Amino acid sequence: MFGRRKREDVARAEETREAERRALFEQLAKRPEHVCPFLGLASDRAGYQPEPNAEHRCYAFGDPAPLSDEQQRHVCLERGYSNCPRYLRGVLVIPTEELEALRRPQPHVALPPPPPPKLRPAAERPARRPWMVVLPLLLVLVAAVGAGGWYLLGRNPGVGVLPSVSPTATASGTVGPSGSATGLATPTPLPTPNPSDTFVAYQVGVGPETYQLYKVDDAGNLAEARSITFARFSHARVQPVTAANGLRHWRTLDGGLAGWSYLAGQSGAFEIRKLYRSPNGQEHAIVLPPDQV
Repeated sequence: MFGRRKREDVARAEETREAERRALFEQLAKRPEHVCPFLGLASDRAGYQPEPNAEHRCYAFGDPAPLSDEQQRHVCLERGYSNCPRYLRGVLVIPTEELEALRRPQPHVALPPPPPPKLRPAAERPARRPWMVVLPLLLVLVAAVGAGGWYLLGRNPGVGVLPSVSPTATASGTVGPSGSATGLATPTPLPTPNPSDTFVAYQVGVGPETYQLYKVDDAGNLAEARSITFARFSHARVQPVTAANGLRHWRTLDGGLAGWSYLAGQSGAFEIRKLYRSPNGQEHAIVLPPDQV
């Protein structure tokens, strides 16, 4: 009789331990995937902290073993814990059903739907602010003005400004032909010179545009600059000058622009021609190619 009772007590104790083990492994199965199931606390087998802690213990061999902070940080609390020798030793002694409990994915628990928004009575709703009505109208007005401006600019594109170098302050004005310059209503070229013609002078030819003229010293420095606008096609006498630094420019000889020079590539679209006069007094000319200007 006493032997039977003893066997029953042993069986009940075994059932209790088995139930505790199953409950433990069910609890460990709920851990995040990167936390080793053998990691626990000295006072709680199923407990753990998300960061290295002095209370952490390793239960892979049954008895709790202390762990260094480095071991916890790089192994126990990382996905690579499955390569740990302690872990590999521990899974060999775990019953198959308990090991499956550790690997069993947890069922997804849907979050409860958010409560519906509470509707306030119409009397409590705030009145619409005036600016909420005015703002869309203002945006439409701005868009209409912008579209109109774009249309006008597209129909009448602006005049581009030629780049210029301005070493000093510039002056601007509108002038016609000056000195002995020959005013032309159109840029009609003169006839080609004949062998019997005599060279008279170099002339610069300009059109109804804005030009940049320079005062150039003997060394080739640009001492001063000015912007000038011509009202029509015209010509004026110029003198070719090569400065000490090799800069070639065409210095005006007549009128209010005397002493001011034209520079190829900087002054604007001008031409230089050689003026000839025939024995009967007729003028002939030849335009210099760009590489000679």
